Amino acid sequence: MTIASIVEGDGEVRALPKLLYRLAREAAVPGLRVPTPMRVPRGKLTAPGGIERAVGAAAQRVGAAGGILVLLDADDDCPATLGPALLARARAARPDVRACVVLANREFEAWFIAAAASLAGAHGFPADLAAPGDPEKIRGSQGVARAAQDGWPALQADR
Repeated sequence: MTIASIVEGDGEVRALPKLLYRLAREAAVPGLRVPTPMRVPRGKLTAPGGIERAVGAAAQRVGAAGGILVLLDADDDCPATLGPALLARARAARPDVRACVVLANREFEAWFIAAAASLAGAHGFPADLAAPGDPEKIRGSQGVARAAQDGWPALQADR
């Protein structure tokens, strides 16, 4: 199975494949293939025709058993409104390809901060690693998360 992805930032380009491989391993999904995510700035994705063009390009990377994952930050938008609107546009553009749209409720990097406890003592992280406060309320969390992502090189070998 191939999952092609569309993301908005450089951090997601680096981190999303590792996250998908980890989830596939934990769910015992064999043979997952995750091409390097396509980076499309959020403003271009949400503009008229933007997600449609991106999904069309990503569809070239997947076969019948694959799909497309669009991942972006909700920032100050309501994810429950923006997500379904983008999903409807993506599916209308390519009804022949499975697609999903996932919006982080502020920033994708907050997910790594929230997952700190699950990473404690693994992949070179300190055993006492813990998430600070409410990760969803941390703005500009890219620097903290980037440090966490850099500690994940061992996951590459787990593919």
